[in-house]
Amino acid sequence: MLESFARARGKHRSELAAYYRRHGGSSDDLELWILRRLEALRITTRSAPMLGLVATMIPMGPALLALSTNQTDGVGENLVIAFAAVILALLSASIAFAVLIVRRRWLLTELRQIERKREEAL
Repeated sequence: MLESFARARGKHRSELAAYYRRHGGSSDDLELWILRRLEALRITTRSAPMLGLVATMIPMGPALLALSTNQTDGVGENLVIAFAAVILALLSASIAFAVLIVRRRWLLTELRQIERKREEAL
């Protein structure tokens, strides 16, 4: 969020460009740096739905037990928790995916700018 405000105001300092100035390297090296930078977001987008499924299954056990003893209140309470958990996980994954896509575009744009400057210097 802060990065988007800084970019909108033209005050963003590129971490990729700073890395390139310090370490140099080829485009492949910079792409690897980008992949490492985005790794946490990629893991989040893929693991959040799985964790949502796990969070859904945990209260299903008590809900089924309540169903077997004809306790409809217990069934309802546990199903609310189960569905809320999966919805929260899916929302989290969706937000992380949106951030991943935007940040990836920004970093690849910065990479292309570095490549152009390098081509112009030759």
